[in-house]
Amino acid sequence: MNQKEILEKVQAIAQDPFPYLKGKKTEGRKILGSPLADVPSELIHAAGFLPVTILGTNRPIVKASAHLPDNACSLSRSNLELVLNYQREDFDGFVFPQVCDTTQHLSDIWKMTIPSEFFASFLIPRQVDRTSARHWFYAETQRLKSQLEGFSGSPITDDALRKSIRLYNEARTLLREIYQAKRMSPTLISNRQLFDLIRAFCFMAPEDIIPLLQTLVSDLDAEKSGEEKKRVIRISLSGIVVEPAELFGLLDELKVSVVADDLIVGSRMIDYDVPEHEDLIMALTERHFSKSPFSPIRDVGTRLYDHLLRRVEETKAEGIIYFHIKFCESQDYDLPDMKSVMRERKIPMIVLETEYQTAAKAQTKTRLEAFIESLYGEQIHG
Repeated sequence: MNQKEILEKVQAIAQDPFPYLKGKKTEGRKILGSPLADVPSELIHAAGFLPVTILGTNRPIVKASAHLPDNACSLSRSNLELVLNYQREDFDGFVFPQVCDTTQHLSDIWKMTIPSEFFASFLIPRQVDRTSARHWFYAETQRLKSQLEGFSGSPITDDALRKSIRLYNEARTLLREIYQAKRMSPTLISNRQLFDLIRAFCFMAPEDIIPLLQTLVSDLDAEKSGEEKKRVIRISLSGIVVEPAELFGLLDELKVSVVADDLIVGSRMIDYDVPEHEDLIMALTERHFSKSPFSPIRDVGTRLYDHLLRRVEETKAEGIIYFHIKFCESQDYDLPDMKSVMRERKIPMIVLETEYQTAAKAQTKTRLEAFIESLYGEQIHG
């Protein structure tokens, strides 16, 4: 399979993973879905199941409004709609992380309204600077392990968990190599293609995506020498997730290259590996606490934008596009400080409010065009 075929296959899975997931089910693999957060996929995989990140739907909200108000987080409403109305039969069970007030309530709603063979709540500490937080996460991971073993009917051996950890680490390493290739040579791969790869990683078994990524890494390495250097604006993305995914295509159209991000379906998902550790549950815990912050999970109050500032400096990004999920309370709390800090540092930043079911693409494009033109102007005349 060549590079073009691989990218087309991955894009198809990124846009609609359910044909792929149906194929895994016919092979006898049970599908366990988790809303976007920090559930240890390696543990679910080691139990013999396929962990799948639930990333919502762009289709109309029909049933979720009966359970969540219209001013609830767009991501949470979209996740509920996806499983409640469109893809219920594609999941055998759920591991539900609770990271904010909305997900805490949604966990109970989900359990009551969506019948499944398996349901486990995964209670993640929000203030990770507390000494007790590591003990809590370790205990929750142990509890999840016992629940998965009860569902599968077999113990999760150290050998199985170690194998799963190595597979996920390898997939993340390959994705980081592709991201770095794009930073060095922006035209090798588009923004949409890069983030489709990361999105597909949310759905695919690591043993399936690794051979595709290995081929891509080899092909991109071979193409670097012949790449024509062109002037592009280097941008950092910030937020939780970019939806709809067509927004990446809009960035490509505007000749913008994403060189950094702090997105959950982005660098935060692929930048941190599980370390080598004799205690494998502790290794999973260490990965969680090494991750960059995001709105609901933090330690010191400045860490969110301190991390973003470091990424901007390291990658020489010329501006920040912040994607704000409509009605996300944790992002609402962060934005005033984020704007203030970027103004003080004189780092150009634009905030785009997004919602899964609607996208004012013409208006968004106009705003982005004006923002990008201002960056080109600063580069030329500054």
